[in-house]
Amino acid sequence: MYHSTFRHKILTIPGLGNSGPAHWQSLWEHALPDCERIELGRWDAPDRRQWVNRIAQAVESESEPVLIAAHSLGCHAFAHWFGAASAFTRTRVAGALLVAPPDLSRLRRNSPVESFTDAPSFTSRTPMTVVASDDDPHAKAAHVWRLSRQWDARFVNAGPFGHINAESGIGDWPYGQYLLASLQPAPNPALADEWLWLRSGDWPHRMVRRGLAI
Repeated sequence: MYHSTFRHKILTIPGLGNSGPAHWQSLWEHALPDCERIELGRWDAPDRRQWVNRIAQAVESESEPVLIAAHSLGCHAFAHWFGAASAFTRTRVAGALLVAPPDLSRLRRNSPVESFTDAPSFTSRTPMTVVASDDDPHAKAAHVWRLSRQWDARFVNAGPFGHINAESGIGDWPYGQYLLASLQPAPNPALADEWLWLRSGDWPHRMVRRGLAI
């Protein structure tokens, strides 16, 4: 964990079924001093309005801007909240990392997510990064790229890591930490140089920084 790189509180937004103890979101919440989960409720039968309202309450209750780290269906919930938020309310978000948003048309086949209508489109000055995987069973990378265009966000393909969750074997996902930290205004120059965070041979369990494994 790179505690000193985060200058904002982090709010995590899990997806359908919540995130278990080995999920990178849970590991971040456990290790980072100012990182907590938004309790959306109805994890197994989500209601879009309830999830959006819970996100609104959590963000608006903070006195300072926050960083968002959303996963899966939580990305869609965040997008629905953000798309309807006022320009002033949007300033409460310093940046958003939206990881592995599913293709809702696929997800609806086997999951109770009927209340989640298609993703909204918006433009924003808030820095956002949408992350895809080459072999995500819930969305093709091309679909996630299209979502990033709808959400006026940077697109990143993280590689073949499934749904980028606990089953992906990425632990506390150092590359995700980098992506989130780099969304902050005026980032530390060392963070801004992505070369410093190149994958090593046994990625994602180790990182290489200036030739040294860390």
